[in-house]
Amino acid sequence: MAAGSVAGMENHAAIAEGVTILTASRSDQPSLERKGHGVFTSLLINALEGAASNLTGSITLGSAYAHIDQSLGMWGQRPVFKTNTDSFVSLREVDPAISPDDLRKLKKLFPTEDYEYRLDPSYEPRDEGRTDAMPPAEPRNNRVFSLLQKYNRHGLLVPVGADHMWNAAMESKSCRLTLLGKHYRRLADQGLL
Repeated sequence: MAAGSVAGMENHAAIAEGVTILTASRSDQPSLERKGHGVFTSLLINALEGAASNLTGSITLGSAYAHIDQSLGMWGQRPVFKTNTDSFVSLREVDPAISPDDLRKLKKLFPTEDYEYRLDPSYEPRDEGRTDAMPPAEPRNNRVFSLLQKYNRHGLLVPVGADHMWNAAMESKSCRLTLLGKHYRRLADQGLL
């Protein structure tokens, strides 16, 4: 019988409030091993070491499950996640991918969720690809551009009308927040970061 299953309730699980169950596989599946270690256990360790952290560095059981599930793929061993909680508790904190201070800057750089931040060649610090007609690199803009590129690397924003942030700057295009970027901007605006 599977974890949390109750005799006579067929496929239903009874889980007490505040309890979460995370198992390596369904009751009718084997749990795979490679090189003497369980695949699930290895992925869980990776998750707890930081692979499942969000941008602020928090690791929850939900994010650990998501990491394991995505890593195993659709056709592999299927982990099971059952919970009866109304919130997730952070299991562990790791260094954040982006500092809270830098995340809070989203609301200043993007006054509204749909704002497009206009770039120009002065944002790019390197002279590569710069023509005489383009403005020179500006140190203040270079610092802002470095932060915008960090946001881009972590899926918070994308260039508009260009494939890369460098192209957006050198072609005087803009960048905009992704749905994830809008979410973190809202958190910053509400003082939750």
